[in-house]
Amino acid sequence: MEDYKLPFKRVTVRAVILRREDGALLGMLHRVDGKYAPPGGGMNKGESAEEALIRELAEEQIEIVGRDPKWRERMAVDYYDRHEELNIWYIFLADDVHIGYSNEWIDARWLNQTQDVWYPGMRERIFLAIENYLPDMLKVEVSVLDSW
Repeated sequence: MEDYKLPFKRVTVRAVILRREDGALLGMLHRVDGKYAPPGGGMNKGESAEEALIRELAEEQIEIVGRDPKWRERMAVDYYDRHEELNIWYIFLADDVHIGYSNEWIDARWLNQTQDVWYPGMRERIFLAIENYLPDMLKVEVSVLDSW
C-alpha cells in the first residue's frame, strides 16, 4: 500500500444531536471567546471514528437519551482548511441529553436552529448534513443555506 500525504493535520468526530420534539441542536462552548460546536473532539491514533465519538461523548459527560439506532448510517464529512482538520459528523436524533460536569467545556445547551452562534461556516454545514439525512428536521428556510 502506498503512503499518502493528506492535506490535514487532525481528524475530529462530532455528534450533531437534534432534539426530536423541536429540532434544537446541542451546542458546546469550549472557551469564553469561542463559538458553539457540536460535542466531540479529536481522534486518537488507532481509533475508529465511532470509537472516538463514544469516547469524546463520555469525556464531555454527555449521555444521549432516546437516541435512534441509525446514527451510524448518518455520517457527513467536511474539511476546515483554516485549521487543516477533517471532520466526521454523525447525525443523531434524541429525546434529550443528560449532561454531567466536564472540564472540557464551559457551556452546553440546546440551540434553536435560527440562532447563529456557531463557528463560521459550521451552521451551514450542519444544516446541509441535516437536509441530506433528516430533511423533516430542518427548521430553517433553504434560503439561509443559499448564502453559503
